[in-house]
Amino acid sequence: MHSRKSREQYILQSRQHTPKCTIITSMLFDISRQPNPNLSDHYEDSGWVISTDQGWNHYSHGGTQCLHKGLQGNSCTIAVSEGGWTLETSDLRTFPIWTDQIQERITNCVPLDRRIHQFNRISYEQGLNTEYSEPQWYTELERSIRLLDRTEAMDTMCQWLVLRAEQLPDMPIRCAFTGGVDSAVIMSALKYAKRDFTMVNEIAHTKRPNHEYMWGQNKAAGGTFWGYDQLADAGEPHIQATGFWGDEWMQRNPYYVHLYLQQWDRDITQEYDKAGKSYMLGFFNEGYRDKIADLVPEPNPRKSMMQRMTNDFQMWHMDQCLTWTPFCDRETLEISLRLDPDAVIDQCVNAGFSRAMIRRLGNEKMLDVLNVNKNNRIPK
Repeated sequence: MHSRKSREQYILQSRQHTPKCTIITSMLFDISRQPNPNLSDHYEDSGWVISTDQGWNHYSHGGTQCLHKGLQGNSCTIAVSEGGWTLETSDLRTFPIWTDQIQERITNCVPLDRRIHQFNRISYEQGLNTEYSEPQWYTELERSIRLLDRTEAMDTMCQWLVLRAEQLPDMPIRCAFTGGVDSAVIMSALKYAKRDFTMVNEIAHTKRPNHEYMWGQNKAAGGTFWGYDQLADAGEPHIQATGFWGDEWMQRNPYYVHLYLQQWDRDITQEYDKAGKSYMLGFFNEGYRDKIADLVPEPNPRKSMMQRMTNDFQMWHMDQCLTWTPFCDRETLEISLRLDPDAVIDQCVNAGFSRAMIRRLGNEKMLDVLNVNKNNRIPK
């Protein structure tokens, strides 16, 4: 009999033989007793059917059937044997997971009855098991108010981003320049790392079947899958470099910044009003001014902010396209959540920290072609 332990031993071995690279490579899967006919590939074992998108590797390890997709640091392995299975991801998974009411189905592409939050280990052994295991670095960051020197934070963020760009595998890289500051930072890092990339249209006009299915679930998922309307192509093997999570994890989401600033008794709405016309003002007025005004005070605003941030999923891998979203990473959190309040306010109002990164990466001309207003939303 192949126990959960043997399945986990395979998972560990697969990690050890995965190339060292940080790509946010998530994927589509549906584990159930019946196939999901809307997904393209299906694997059956021990009474389970695993339906997936394309691009998974299928292994047999001592009788344990394993499906693996991704690279070291961001991957998913599903190991099945003797009627049970184990789902293993990295510390910070980049996709939501739902289960149904009877807990006989797990998926990341259909919004079911219950959502399983970040940091839960998931397995099935005579029933569904979820075990919350918060990593130590996250716990320490939640309790930490030690601030970084702004120059140190800038240098560290740029060095880390360039390193990740250098580590990308030898595949075509495509980047959609939206006129926004996040994609500009990503392209500046690629250029600094001397990585070739091609500019592409940001909107997918023709979606492949798995892509179309995922996008069709967007409304039911409460808009969680909105990023898939900006996935240019999933048919040809390539990397799509994106600025997803740039607002949320780089201190430009006004709601998260509102919670962050409470440690210093600062008010982001007052800061916008003092600043006057700014890059982010239209975005703030349309989506956040009233929302923040109606908020009930949080007993632990930093804890609430971090829980929301780490369960804010936007874009993951599809078929042959690997989506590189380096802002969604542990290093980003550990830097951005230790910035001083004035730096955070400037970032949230003017994208000041991100603009400084572009200059630091030697691509100052890119600043001339940025949109005047975030998402072209003119302040009213």
